[in-house]
Formats: sequence, C-alpha cells, structure tokens
Amino acid sequence: MRYDDPLVEKEAKKHKKFFETFTINPGSYRINNHHYFFVNYYKWKKMTDCAVVSPTSRAERSEYMEAFDALMEHAQLTTLILKHGGERSSANMDAFTTMKKFLSDVLNEGGNHLTQESKDIFNFCLERIQVILNLQERIINIYDDFQQKNQKYHDGDEENITRQDMEKKAKYLGEIDYIQYRQVVAIYEYIPKFKYIKELNDPEVKKHMTTAVKRYLTEFSKGEEEQLENIERVKFQPNMEELTREEHIEGAKKDFYKNLEETKALSRKELRYPG
Repeated sequence: MRYDDPLVEKEAKKHKKFFETFTINPGSYRINNHHYFFVNYYKWKKMTDCAVVSPTSRAERSEYMEAFDALMEHAQLTTLILKHGGERSSANMDAFTTMKKFLSDVLNEGGNHLTQESKDIFNFCLERIQVILNLQERIINIYDDFQQKNQKYHDGDEENITRQDMEKKAKYLGEIDYIQYRQVVAIYEYIPKFKYIKELNDPEVKKHMTTAVKRYLTEFSKGEEEQLENIERVKFQPNMEELTREEHIEGAKKDFYKNLEETKALSRKELRYPG
C-alpha cells in the first residue's frame, strides 16, 4: 500500500486535532500483511505529536508498537543520512583539487631540486589530499544510492520498508561517520606540513604558486587546535585511530542504536496513537 493512498490519509485524519496539519512518511512497514505508516502532526509548523496508523490492521497495541519501533528506526536513519551525507557529499572540493595539482606539479618537475625533507613533506600532503578526495568520491556514491532508494519511496515505486533496507542504511550511516572522521584526521595531519610549504623560500616552488594556491596554502596551514577539537567532537570512543574501517562502522552503528533507544523513549510520550 502506498503512503499517499486515500485510506492512509483517512486513518491519519482520525487522530488530527483542530488547526493541525500532518505528514505521512513515505513507505510502510508490514507485519502479518498489515501496512503501518508513521504520521507527524503539526500546529503552526511546530510538531505536536506522532502516530502509527494502518487502514488494514485491527491488531493489538503490541503489533502497532513493533511497527512504531521499525518506522522510527527508518525515519532516524533517513534523517541522519540526509543531514550528514547531504552536507558532506555537496562539499566544494575545489581547494583540494587545486592543491593536488600544485603538489603534483612541484613533485613531477624535471630535474627535481627539492631536498629529501621537502620531497617527503610534499608527498605526505599529496597522500593526505588524495585520501580526502577518495573518501569524498565514496560518500558521493553512498548518498546518490541512498537518494535513489529514498526517491522510490516518495514516488511510490517501492511501498514497503524492509529490515534489509534499514540494515543497509545503518551501514551507510556508519561509513559516513568513518569518512568524516578520516577526512578530519587527514586535515589535522597535513596542517603543519602545509605550514612548512607556505614558509619554504624556494623560487622553483614559488613559481607554481598561483593566487588560488597561495590562498589555499594560508587556509591549509592554520587551525590546528580547532581541527583537533573537531576530531574530539566526532569521536564516539577512545583510541578511534586504532579502529579498522569495519570496526569503525560497527562502532558508529552501535552508537546510533544507543541514541535511537533514547529517541524512541521520548517519542513514545508524544505518540498519539496507539495510546
């Protein structure tokens, strides 16, 4: 059953109060061939309550609450991927591609004049820039796949939310967290190296410094303390730098489900139906 079916709207209206509007989340969760939908109620654009409705079910409250748990999980996953994945995937990467070209041009110049120390620093920065760009490509792919699936719910091409859908979104959310962490760490690591490059008094390097490169060198060589604070902010456990990609994703998922339990507990207090 589609979320925009008139029967779903009729069911949602039964629990609407005076002056309220409501939205029905795309996609239903099916239990025992009953289709359940999540409804949010608003009064003057402020959310008041929520409800789980079904035109096809007269089941007991326990089945409605099972649907509530699943629909809330899906809604939270969707909201967080839209927020964090959307922000990260749309980030302007011009500065990184410009600096990649600058670093590559200096390193690839014939008769390379760089000292071994300078060469190591240029290579270090280039490696970190490439890590950031590779991770950015991955997050764009994740978000594109997520958006395509999400659009199918909105268009009604897919009607039912499955446990498999939620497991995939939870993994995506964990990977987005991993990408954000690795990018922030890479930036922190290259700041002192770019400071060295910025202060390098080498005419053969300076000739590659366009106006844009000079501007980005200034940006890339400052804010070390602020970036360290950003690393601490995105941590969900100690010693995260020791985690593998898979361990990080699993840890981020665990953190999400811990927070989800708190969110569900609060939302149950706002649950208008079932009462």
